[in-house]
Amino acid sequence: GYLKKSKMLKGVFLLVDIRHEPSGNDKTMYDWIVYNGFSPIVVATKLDKIKRSQIQKQISLIRAGLSAAENTAVIPYSAQTKQGREEIYTLLDSYLETNE
Repeated sequence: GYLKKSKMLKGVFLLVDIRHEPSGNDKTMYDWIVYNGFSPIVVATKLDKIKRSQIQKQISLIRAGLSAAENTAVIPYSAQTKQGREEIYTLLDSYLETNE
């Protein structure tokens, strides 16, 4: 109900594991978010678990697996190293500035 009715909701994040192709549940959730009028922000977690050389390949795999729109943000993120945190904060700031 919250996702459908909230007047305060500015964006929706979808967390996926960067190490794997999106699951059926990931795809269903992505499609549901889009169906409800949002542009999901995909956060690809566990970045610290893959090699740097694999990042772009895995992002492409996630985009393809979700059938994500070209303008969908896919942000690689590591809770351990905090890599990607500033990119998420910048994106959040832009949402807050444009929707105040």
